[in-house]
Amino acid sequence: MYLVQLTLAPPGDVHPPAELKQALHDAAPDVVEHVSVHTRTRPHLVVSLFLRATSLDEAEVAAKRIWQHANATCTPLAAWSLWRAEVPLHPYDVE
Repeated sequence: MYLVQLTLAPPGDVHPPAELKQALHDAAPDVVEHVSVHTRTRPHLVVSLFLRATSLDEAEVAAKRIWQHANATCTPLAAWSLWRAEVPLHPYDVE
């Protein structure tokens, strides 16, 4: 399982649509384990997708496809833009 974060640009100063989580889950229910929307991130919205995948690259590609499907099929998301879809990499501190 991988955590992939979508960074989304809203069409102005708007809140994320109520359908966002469900639209992302429904885009690939066999891949999406959990969706978390981080509403306090500004100016862009961050959405965490927990995805079943066999590699980091596969997870990032799946996240982009999931967004594209949700964006195309959920009318309230049509004006939102994907800025990036990536696994957040954090430096490892040995101390």
